[in-house]
Amino acid sequence: MLRKDYLLSMMEELTTAVATVLGLRRENKHVEALNQLDDLLNKQFRLRSDLLRRLPPEQIIELFRLGPGIEADKLQQVARILEEEAVIYRETGRTDEGIRILMKSLHLYLYSDSQGAARELQDLPERIACIVNLLQEYELPSETGKLLAAYYEREGGLDKAADVWFGLAWEQPELRSEAESFYRQLLDKTDSELERGGISRQEVTEGLAEITQLHGRK
Repeated sequence: MLRKDYLLSMMEELTTAVATVLGLRRENKHVEALNQLDDLLNKQFRLRSDLLRRLPPEQIIELFRLGPGIEADKLQQVARILEEEAVIYRETGRTDEGIRILMKSLHLYLYSDSQGAARELQDLPERIACIVNLLQEYELPSETGKLLAAYYEREGGLDKAADVWFGLAWEQPELRSEAESFYRQLLDKTDSELERGGISRQEVTEGLAEITQLHGRK
């Protein structure tokens, strides 16, 4: 119960901060908005925005490792703060930096979800969908892409998972073997299982053939 109360308190504080940040953004007070988010990071997690911008997502995750597990709910809170920061960077013309932060936020959302984060704290699927939409024109880092494919697979979206793996195979040759393995696993499923996942056996077969051809090029 204490743990739940603590998390709800964190969420309420974050919700209030996000509302304040939105108001500051509307007044074009972007520096003040960033300071608000930085203060929240420091208060809740003893972290600073400049540190998180420098660290790769894998190292940020390690900051929340507790014994053999991860404090997944805290991690998704950090992901939300980074998402809000990214919006401000994009609004102020620092698009490249904003995109990098968005990718980091997406990675943390996906990882926290894979570790059992309470989805209702941030409406996690909605947050993930929002960032994926914003990043659709950009190439994701390989580990983030694999987390996204795994997320779609858990959600039953085999078609979306297959699309991610196909994109990874096309853009990153070192992942073509893993992409092939994913498609071959799809072929082991029944037609009804594939249909429920939004993909046909023919689509899987054709996708596998294209990836195999790519793999052969090296």
